[in-house]
Amino acid sequence: MQSKKAFSADNQQERIEICGWITGFVDGEGSFLVNIFQSPRAKNKWQVFPEFNVSQSLKGKDLLHKLEKFFACGHIYAHNARNIKQGKWDPLYKYCVRNRSELQEKIIPFFKNYKCFGKAKINDFERFVKVIEMMDKGEHLTKKGMIKIARIAEKMTHRKPFEESSIYKFLLSSETIREARQN
Repeated sequence: MQSKKAFSADNQQERIEICGWITGFVDGEGSFLVNIFQSPRAKNKWQVFPEFNVSQSLKGKDLLHKLEKFFACGHIYAHNARNIKQGKWDPLYKYCVRNRSELQEKIIPFFKNYKCFGKAKINDFERFVKVIEMMDKGEHLTKKGMIKIARIAEKMTHRKPFEESSIYKFLLSSETIREARQN
């Protein structure tokens, strides 16, 4: 996270304020996601990608840099997003942490100590942690484990209709349905 100096008594109040700001910011603008994508290189032809992210327009890009500096991990990516009000494409910036060890060592401990307020965000975080714990046990390497992970992920908040998601496609795949019936 920050330098050891950030934990000194002089900086304790500032740290509390920063942590509160981060929690509130993520509560409103962030996501704890679990994506499942087809991958020809994966053992089961499907791969699990847990991700923590926060999105902002160009005006809020500096806030993403503050998160990146605070957590000392992740990256900021740019992509275009539809501006509904103006009917044009605007740049959107996303701070993402996808590395599992960084999620486990930095992101998860922070949000266990400084909990979000919104019930949906709390639920997504708890499910996110559960999936990463399952991955640590290697459950994502088996079809049965992948089905369990997909069932957890399907309960998380989604930005697009669930029927369009890769998780839904995974659960509908004929191999998965046959495997689910056998278990």
